[in-house]
Amino acid sequence: MALSKAHTQESPESVVLEMTQHLQALAKDGAWDEVENLTVRLRGAVMSVPEDRRREAIHEVQRVTDKVLAEAEIAHRDLADRLSGLRRGQVATRAYQSG
Repeated sequence: MALSKAHTQESPESVVLEMTQHLQALAKDGAWDEVENLTVRLRGAVMSVPEDRRREAIHEVQRVTDKVLAEAEIAHRDLADRLSGLRRGQVATRAYQSG
């Protein structure tokens, strides 16, 4: 007989794993404010992992953080490209209006 999730207590490690998975999903969706908030909570979750098992949790968090950072860099470049395009458009509009 399988126990429902409500009847089982999650281990600190499983909480960290769940949070890192959610962090990746948020980064993919570009929900950067939520990524930042979850990152703060994730630090606390890692500290709740027993010290003798914390190293593995930290490695997982670092692996996911590297992926999230890569997503953030892509989003940053995309935003910079869009802003550059808007600036070019504004310059062209001004030149057209004054000419």
